[in-house]
Amino acid sequence: MKIRALITRPRVKGEQLARQIEAANGAALCCPFIDISAGQQFNKVSSLLEKLQPDDYIIAISDNAVNYAHRSLIQENKIWPQHINYIAVGPTTALRWQKYGVNHAKIPQTHDSEGVLKLLTNTAVEHKNIVILRGNGGRETMAEDLIKRSANVTYCEVYQRSSPYYEPELLINKWQQFAINSVIITSGEILGNLIKTIPYTALPWVLNLHFIVPSQRIAALAHALGIEHVTIASGASNNSLFNAVKQLDMQIGIS
Repeated sequence: MKIRALITRPRVKGEQLARQIEAANGAALCCPFIDISAGQQFNKVSSLLEKLQPDDYIIAISDNAVNYAHRSLIQENKIWPQHINYIAVGPTTALRWQKYGVNHAKIPQTHDSEGVLKLLTNTAVEHKNIVILRGNGGRETMAEDLIKRSANVTYCEVYQRSSPYYEPELLINKWQQFAINSVIITSGEILGNLIKTIPYTALPWVLNLHFIVPSQRIAALAHALGIEHVTIASGASNNSLFNAVKQLDMQIGIS
């Protein structure tokens, strides 16, 4: 495998993906462009879920949301309620819930806000309580649409994302010494953080690398920034990204 990938997702998953790539005789360098930590409402999970009735809903926008919410429940010696409607934005999130004993989470056909809204199109949500587990910001469209349908929507920011600081020149030197030829991006926020960190003089080199992204939306953001070589994975899971890495390696024979 000729791939020499820069992995920009949070460290734990990034290192897992790096091991997959290295096991296939590729090379990978982890450089997270987003940090994850407990959010401002981390300690409110238990009290919010206790108010839910059997016909109400819990929506998790990521496996990070499930992980941090579960930590909060464990801290309070509580468990996930079993007679509530669960919606996971994607399969990775649903699998994480299964690990914690929630086996009936529904997954929309498209793993985004629009997919969740489509899943609920024919569902009566009027006066239903809906808790959205998320990070700091995001998913406003989902809440706005549900509120228009007279649902009682509550955000619970169980984790927060922040941008780590890097010394730009040292960073570029490290990447060039490693001879990266591809960049794995898993969110628009990560892409933005990366581009803001790159020194102006190194920007043409970075923009000419091969980028792997998890969706058409992020591909469009990449193209708008001047990135020409974009491969779209089937999702943001490590397996989806690894399959895209293999596809890229076979298609273009990076050297």
